Amino acid sequence: MKEYMKKIKTKRFGIILFVLVAVAVTIFFSSYAIFGELEGQLEQNLEDVATQNALALHNKIHSNHELIVSLSDNMHGVEQGEDIEERLQSLEIFLDEYNLKRFAYAFPDGTSYATDGGVANLSYREFFKRGMEGKGSITGILHDALDESHGLVNVMTIPVYDDSGEVEGVFGLTYDSQSFNEALQIECFDGQGYSCAINSDGEIMIAMGSDILQMSENLFTDLLAPDERNEEAIARLQKQMEGKTSGGGTFFLSEKNYYHCVPVNLMDDDVTWYMITIAPADVLESRVAPIQHRLYTMAFVVVLLTLMGVAFVIVISRQQKAMMLRYAYEDPLTKGANYARFRIDMSKKRNPRGYLVSMDITHFNNINIVAGKMAGDDMIGKIWQILNEELQSEELACHIQEDVFSMFLKTENRELLIERLKQISGRINMQAKTLQVKGIHSRYGLYEMDKNEDLEDAYSKAQIAREQARSQREQYYVFYDEMDHERLQQNQQLEERFEDSLADEDFEVWYQPKYSVETGEVVGSEALVRWRDTDGSLISPGVFIPLFEQNGMIVKLDEYVFRTVCRQQVKWLADGQKTYPVSINLSRASLYCNDIVERYRRIIQEYQLDTGLIQLEITETAMEGSASIREFLKQFRNMGIRILMDDFGTGYSSLSTLNMQCFDTLKLDKSLIDYIGDKNGEILLYYVINMGQKLGLHITAEGVENSMQLDFLKENHCDDIQGFFFAKPMPPAEFENILTNS
Repeated sequence: MKEYMKKIKTKRFGIILFVLVAVAVTIFFSSYAIFGELEGQLEQNLEDVATQNALALHNKIHSNHELIVSLSDNMHGVEQGEDIEERLQSLEIFLDEYNLKRFAYAFPDGTSYATDGGVANLSYREFFKRGMEGKGSITGILHDALDESHGLVNVMTIPVYDDSGEVEGVFGLTYDSQSFNEALQIECFDGQGYSCAINSDGEIMIAMGSDILQMSENLFTDLLAPDERNEEAIARLQKQMEGKTSGGGTFFLSEKNYYHCVPVNLMDDDVTWYMITIAPADVLESRVAPIQHRLYTMAFVVVLLTLMGVAFVIVISRQQKAMMLRYAYEDPLTKGANYARFRIDMSKKRNPRGYLVSMDITHFNNINIVAGKMAGDDMIGKIWQILNEELQSEELACHIQEDVFSMFLKTENRELLIERLKQISGRINMQAKTLQVKGIHSRYGLYEMDKNEDLEDAYSKAQIAREQARSQREQYYVFYDEMDHERLQQNQQLEERFEDSLADEDFEVWYQPKYSVETGEVVGSEALVRWRDTDGSLISPGVFIPLFEQNGMIVKLDEYVFRTVCRQQVKWLADGQKTYPVSINLSRASLYCNDIVERYRRIIQEYQLDTGLIQLEITETAMEGSASIREFLKQFRNMGIRILMDDFGTGYSSLSTLNMQCFDTLKLDKSLIDYIGDKNGEILLYYVINMGQKLGLHITAEGVENSMQLDFLKENHCDDIQGFFFAKPMPPAEFENILTNS
């Protein structure tokens, strides 16, 4: 009996042991399988995050490369001395917008001049040598040779060619390394992952998210080579870089890490960097450890719960998988879809017919300036909420970066699509008004997608259309297929001709007289620019003025007109001709130049002209968004130059601008003058004239075209008028005849 019971106990023990071993083996293999699945998912997520980082890097470098390419024509034929200084000064308006430290130009002997006044010989620099060989460059971290502090910078350069195709210099821009690095920071894996960009030699160009990676180090020799376990990883990485292919693996930086490497072609394929995104192995292990602990605990408590434990593990693993997916595909600001998620969701659509929309917010930075960065981030969240509320079934949206969003809308009817965008715009504008910030408008680039179309190509076209929409004044959207590609080509030709036309004085300054309402005598004039084409005809200002305002060339044109008027006034004085004040339009872009007052002061001193013969016209909309402009206007007035508020009545804050005490004359816009004949319009004009004069302002009426308008203005004691009823704009010779006979 005892022997039998012993056998029973032995059998029971064997069964229990077998069950325990089976449970242990099951748990072991289950854990191993789960770990492998999570490891594979981590690698996939690494690939997606690395691709997103690579896209952000490409977009950042590409936009700045396009900038220096577009600005390089400004350096064509430049000479050392005041010429190079003036040309560089004209570029300063782009520094803040693109978060740059400086622009610089190097002559063939290596002598380099910068927008911040730095001068040094950079002939020893590799980027200078590459530039003189006709190659573009973007460097890793360097010590700044043009600044006494010798801070850390990154430099992007391109060659500048003369008319014969020979390199005549090297033009480029400089980032502050820390600012450049911070602009590309993208959080991944809840802050536990980090990234870097390296060049073909392994030098770290950008380091993001970890103190382990430092710019100026070499990934291969400084970080990986000291650990013998990295030999295979280094060889694999170098092979991937030689073939410019993507790939992943593991290496050791004091601990085991997973990585994924993506090549990034920069500067029109002149330069290739490699974006490497890294996640420590303990990121994975920290997620698996709780699962294993629960499994082992449950196994020792009761064998019967083994199946429930396995089910629990599956549930937890799915949660972990979902969490990791969220880290890779969730935008940290909106907590919604990022571009990587958007791309995947679009790829799942079998027949993606509809419109791809690229959207951004004009003057969004005004929110950060007026209400603060937190309000700006909150506004991004509100916009995301609006977009999601407006989406319909099977439609998508994502946040790209800053104030840029993308949508896929299934609407095929264009009129209905426009109505939907109008609805979205209205809600966004209402949200901006709650922050008391003006000038906030949404702009859209629209591209109609067909099935099986490449998303990247479609999004690129939508972006092109969006950029075109930013230059529109009346229309806030542009369809890619309706873009005037011929007009874009014409604009490019106008831009290319600009410098030569300035040098050849193809831009003519015409004059439109101003007349006293009481006496009918000439009291002054307004200078207006005209462009004489090669065939002798005139290019409409409506064609080139908006173009030059958009690309920044208007700053040089403003100064050209100012200088021409000063020269003409001096000539008339020397000839004994009657002279009257001439008002000159000053663009918004010119007002954003920090040295605008000093440059114009030097021109007046050069011609030794009485400042009473020069006036400046500023639109009231140019006053928005910058308190420094008021200070500039006060400095001009202190010089003796009278300031005229142009186009009064067309802006958003006309009445409030009356009390700025920056203006001497109020120019009533033609849209107000056209009210004459309408009872309510005449009442409005009466009070505007009366109120302006009580504030000590001189009143000028623009666009006067008939005697009824003249009689009303005379009756209401308007000071002077300007319009076709008396005279149209005319060349200097014709205006001189009027001066002679006046």
